[in-house]
Order: sequence, then structure tokens, then C-alpha cells
Amino acid sequence: MVSLMKIREGFKGILCLPVTPLTKDDEIDEDALRSVVDIIIEEGADALVPTGATGEFAYLMHEERKKVQDIVLDQANGRVPVIAGTGATNTKEALIYTQYAKDIGCDGVLLSLPILLKAKDEQTYNYFEKIAPKVDIPIIVYNNPAINVSVSPQLVEKLATDFDTVVSYKEDDFNYHRFAEIIWRCKDKITIFSGSSYAILPFLVLGGHGGLVAEFQAFPDLVKGVIEAFNKNDLTKALEFHEKLMEIRIAVMTHFGNASFAARYKALLKLRGVDMELTVRHPHTPVTPEQLKNAESVFTRLGLQKVR
Repeated sequence: MVSLMKIREGFKGILCLPVTPLTKDDEIDEDALRSVVDIIIEEGADALVPTGATGEFAYLMHEERKKVQDIVLDQANGRVPVIAGTGATNTKEALIYTQYAKDIGCDGVLLSLPILLKAKDEQTYNYFEKIAPKVDIPIIVYNNPAINVSVSPQLVEKLATDFDTVVSYKEDDFNYHRFAEIIWRCKDKITIFSGSSYAILPFLVLGGHGGLVAEFQAFPDLVKGVIEAFNKNDLTKALEFHEKLMEIRIAVMTHFGNASFAARYKALLKLRGVDMELTVRHPHTPVTPEQLKNAESVFTRLGLQKVR
């Protein structure tokens, strides 16, 4: 297990959410997953976060989710921290997943708010209260309004204050006033991550600490470029990288917008030359071979590089 940080220091930099490759028969493609892990590490990510939303965590069977985490941890082999996604529809299940991540040697967990529940702040606090003190592992609190209701900035601060194992926070709600307040309240207590590469720059400007993003596996140089330029106080260069990422976002929505979120990154990895299928877990929608062919020249022009 990698020990690059202690509890309360939090994670920093670029944390990448790998896809979960599936075969044509809808089984975990272990060889492809191991390839994706190597690519992400070799291209400079600071940590891996398997079984997040990009990894289709909500659609994997219990044993499949554990298998993905086992494979990623084994393939990473101590090169970077591995932070397992452990969110679930109920507290008991989330606690089981979080304990499993601890038992197999993960360096932390990405614990979403209660999913598929329009939880009030009190319910969300109670959820973390039943998990955080019981499993001694660093926790990244994950807010995603697509699968739950956004917590208040005050509750984020309370979680950061009350639980020593809460070390970081990932934001997927990009209402400016909201994330600006969270960063203002919490940046000196825990590390704050943008959940999208397209919002990394404003997060950094406000005092955030990095990106916990899927895009890194597709456009690593651009994601790294934003952060590295900002850290060198070169805001002009950082903005150039940011604007390239915005152009890519428009291209993704234009060519793959009708496909599921994870499907888009499987398609981009395939365009990069990774030997994997376009399969996503039904009833989600994959990118079609025709869409992939039509988009290849566009993404090549935008800087999509073949894997090294």
C-alpha cells in the first residue's frame, strides 16, 4: 500500500477515474483494465479511483465491484495510491464496501452521498457518522447531484470538522456560488477537487487542490497542462489548456452526446489504441462503431494521442 499522505493531509493533484472495460459478453475485461491502469499511471496521474461513476459502480454486481478493485490494486502495485469507490444505495452496503477497501489495502475511498435518495443534510450526516468512525481509512466525500441531492456547504464543513478520516471532497455540482463557498469554508481543512477537467482551473483559482476526473485517461497532457501551468503562476498558459479542454467537451457532446457517460471514455480510449470493446452495462447506451469512425479525425485534430 502506498503511503503518500496521512489522514487529514488529504489527496492532491490529478486523481483519475478509470473506466471498467467489459467484454462483448458483458464480463469484466481484466486484460483491458490492466492496460488502462498502466496507461493512467505511466502518463502521470497521482492516484487511481476505480469503481467511481466512470467505472459504472452502480451497475456492477457486488463481486464484480470487488474484482475491479482487486485488479486495479494489484496492477498499480504500489506505484500510485488506489482509492476505491464505495458509494451505495444504503448505509450497510456502503460500510461493507468501505471495510473491504480497507481490508485489501486501498489507500482511501471515494464515498458518495447516499445515492438514489433525496437526502436531507441530517440524513447525509448520519450516513457518514455510521461509516467514517468505524473504518480507519481516508475518505473523499463525493457530491454528485445526478445520483443524489447536493449537500449544503455548511454540511461539507461539518463533515470535514467532525470526522478525522474525511480528508478530501469531490464536487460535481458546478453552481459557482455553491462550490466557491465550499472552497472558502473548507480549503484549509480538507483538499477540494473538481469532478470535471473543465472546471479545474476555476477551482484552483479559488483555492482548490486538483481534479478527480475521467478526462485524464483520454487527454492527459491537457489536464496536466492546466495544473502545471497554474502551479507555475502562468495563468495565460493555464487558460490556453482550459480552453482546449472546453473545445473537447463540445466535441464529446456533439459526437457521443447520446451515449452514456462511461461509454464516451471507453470510446476515447479505443481511439487512443487500447484493445477494448465499446460495451457498457445495459440498459446504458454505448458509442457505436460508426460514431467512433466519424469522430476519429475530429479528436485527432484536438490532440487525442495514441497510447505510448
